[in-house]
Amino acid sequence: MRRTVVGSAAVALALGTFGAASPAQASVSQGYIAGAGVVTDDWGDEGTISASVRSHSNAVFLWQAVLVSDGYLTPSDADCWFGSDTTAATKKWQNDHGVDDDGSVGPLTFGKADDRLTLSGGVVTFKGENGGTLKFGRQSNGYYYAITTGATFSYTSSSICD
Repeated sequence: MRRTVVGSAAVALALGTFGAASPAQASVSQGYIAGAGVVTDDWGDEGTISASVRSHSNAVFLWQAVLVSDGYLTPSDADCWFGSDTTAATKKWQNDHGVDDDGSVGPLTFGKADDRLTLSGGVVTFKGENGGTLKFGRQSNGYYYAITTGATFSYTSSSICD
């Protein structure tokens, strides 16, 4: 339950556009992740987030949700701030996944994570290595929204990181 709730909230509030008709755009500078087309190549064109670059945003919360789903952080660590715990967890995740363990999340790290995204019946799922999953859908305008036990949280109407 804890994994689903944290993951769903993170996805809902950390992702932005993903329109099928427009090309992908790196937009972490706006605080969310955008993409288009095939889900498994959506995150790999994003800008960088780290302790010193765009360190407080919904995109950071999304990354923290990935780390929670993969067992590198606890749900209480997901706070929208790319601090020392997130940096250490990111370095460990990167090392374990064959990515340069510099502690920054850019195209290579995001790209490695998006390899575990699937789309089925309008639902996009990130399958975490620790049994957690992040489930979300996308609106006709491309915005993501989380799917959790009967409720949805739209990125466009609320932000966990404000």
